[in-house]
Amino acid sequence: MNMSCKKMVSCVIIGMMVLGLVASHANAITCTEAISTLMPCKDYLIGKSNFVSVPCCTGASALNGKVKTKPELKSMCECLKQAAAALHVIPERAKSLPGICKITTPVPIDPNADCNK
Repeated sequence: MNMSCKKMVSCVIIGMMVLGLVASHANAITCTEAISTLMPCKDYLIGKSNFVSVPCCTGASALNGKVKTKPELKSMCECLKQAAAALHVIPERAKSLPGICKITTPVPIDPNADCNK
């Protein structure tokens, strides 16, 4: 897998961990935008760092505020879940992000979440 592809997959996984969701409406955030927004969380989520950065929490909070409807939540969940599996995100770290960043998410943050619920 080339470096560009790895970066893209990394971003998707990070987004999945923070929100578990991809918007499908024109005014909603896209999967690519979500990945970019959550890129600062990557090192923490895959275990390369033991610290969550301010930019990570800023991105997580911003993304959390943009995904609102059930279809958006499901779409984002599917997108980010696939990325998390590809990058081997540590589930416990993903689950810890909302607490560390002091945000409340509409769904549990879990790479094993059922996106249909």
